[in-house]
Amino acid sequence: MRTWNVKGLVLAALVTTVAGSVQAQQHGETLRGIVKAVNEAMIGTDLIFPIASLPFREGQHFAKGDILVAFNCADLEAQVKSAEAMLRAETITHENNVRLARSKAVGTFEVSLSKAKTDQASAELEAFHSKMSRCVIRAPYDGRIAFMRAHEHEIPEPNQPLMQIVSEGDLEIETLLPSSWLKWLKPGTRFGITIDETGEKKEAEVSRIAAIVDPVSQTVKVTGRFTGDTNHILPGMSGPTEFNPASGG
Repeated sequence: MRTWNVKGLVLAALVTTVAGSVQAQQHGETLRGIVKAVNEAMIGTDLIFPIASLPFREGQHFAKGDILVAFNCADLEAQVKSAEAMLRAETITHENNVRLARSKAVGTFEVSLSKAKTDQASAELEAFHSKMSRCVIRAPYDGRIAFMRAHEHEIPEPNQPLMQIVSEGDLEIETLLPSSWLKWLKPGTRFGITIDETGEKKEAEVSRIAAIVDPVSQTVKVTGRFTGDTNHILPGMSGPTEFNPASGG
C-alpha cells in the first residue's frame, strides 16, 4: 500500500493569502483555521491487476482492518505455485548432494552450488508472497472514504491514488498566525473558531507549534485541537479563529 500525505495542499492556499492578513490580524481581525482529520491518506498500488472488489463508496464508514480494495491476482497466484515447486526441486537436489558428499560422490562445489540455488528459489518465493500480500488493501484505522477514483474491473495506473481516506473522530485545526505572537503563544493557549458551514463557535486549544517560521510571510503554522464535542464537523470545514493576545493564552 502506498500513501500520499495531502495535508499541505489546502495549507498552501493559506500561505498565499496570509501575508496580507497578518497586519489585519494584529489590528483585531481574525485569521482562518481549517479543520483536518488527524490521519488522512491517499491509497494507491503498484499492482497492475484488475480491481475485483471495492466494498465502500464515498462517504461510507469503515473500521480498522476492513478491506478497502481487493485485486484479481490469479496470475500472481500461479506464479507463487510455480515458485513453490521450484523451491521444492532445488531443496531435493541440495539434500541429495549433501548425502552424496558424505560418500565422496560429489564435491563441495556441487553442494555449495545447489545450496545457492535453493536460497535463490526461496528469495524469489518470498518476493512473490510479498506481492501477494498487496492484493488486498486493508484500512489502517477507523474512518471514511473521502473520495474514490477507482472502479471495479478497472486496471489501475501504477502509483496513482485510488481513493482518499480520513480517520474518524479525532479532528484538528490548522492555521497560520503572525510569528510575532510567539512571544506569548504556546501549547495550551485557548482560542475559538466559528465554523462557516454550521455557524457554530467551538472552543479549542493549541496543541503544536511548527518548528520553523516562514520568513516571507512572517507566519508560523499552528495546530490546535477541539476541547469540546465535534458533532457535525467534517474535515475541510473552516472558519475564522479568535485568539486573545492580551491574556497570553
